[in-house]
Amino acid sequence: MKKLVILLFFALSTVTINSQVTKLFESFETSVPPPGWRAINVSGSVVWTRITAPLSAAFGTNNAKHGTAVAFINYNAPQGEDWLISSRINGIVAGDSVVFWLIKQFSDGPYPYDSLLVRVSTTDSNQASFTQYAGSVCVHCIPVGAENIVWRRYSFPLTTWAGQSIFLSFVHKDSDGHGMVLDSIAVFGDPPTGISHDPNVVPTKFELYQNYPNPFNPVTKIKFDIPKTGFTTLKVFDATGSEIKTLVSKELASGKYTVDFDASNLSSGIYYYRLESNGQIKTNKMSLVK
Repeated sequence: MKKLVILLFFALSTVTINSQVTKLFESFETSVPPPGWRAINVSGSVVWTRITAPLSAAFGTNNAKHGTAVAFINYNAPQGEDWLISSRINGIVAGDSVVFWLIKQFSDGPYPYDSLLVRVSTTDSNQASFTQYAGSVCVHCIPVGAENIVWRRYSFPLTTWAGQSIFLSFVHKDSDGHGMVLDSIAVFGDPPTGISHDPNVVPTKFELYQNYPNPFNPVTKIKFDIPKTGFTTLKVFDATGSEIKTLVSKELASGKYTVDFDASNLSSGIYYYRLESNGQIKTNKMSLVK
């Protein structure tokens, strides 16, 4: 019943605030793996387990992101690989993303090569069917120190699989380093981001301009120049470095672009937006005032 209440609250809040449709939400309140999910131990001795808040000392004083329970994978020496596989997610459409929250286990690193891989299958939940990638988290790249053992939000677009039903796998790749905690895994869709392109002007350099207006409430425009065709991402982060939203994640032709960013569901504060294309990166700061 508690999980149902949490799910209904999450779904209703996303529908009423962001016009989103939630297609998956899992906060591990009942078990790990949850009903309909699978867990596969490929190598090593540790497995995904369910633990309840308050979390152990290794995680500081954190509680679960939602509810009272989380999915936990311990570190494994010398190495390990463990899969947590979702139930079938039906009806992926353009604009859908997978969103989840993660805590790095320890603060006495960093250790090398530890990652969380998010893989996709369009056929079934068998391990061999996960031949595509939605994205990955470099766990050993997360800052260390007790003050950095905090919940961080990650999201990866699923537009590539629009029109299909999919399974997601969360793969812990460990090389004697860090375990992690997962909570509040969701798949939902945002309304399409407004993006305009002027192909008649070919910029001479890579540029990310200051958003306008700034400060803003709740919509602002972000302009950037791409001098060369290439895969491009434009992402928004909060002041802690947690990713808030992916505005662009696809190949763009050279030209000048304008993207609308709607922060209706965010609190007042400082945010950062980062543009990356063809190996070049630029970041600017913006201020939301409500």
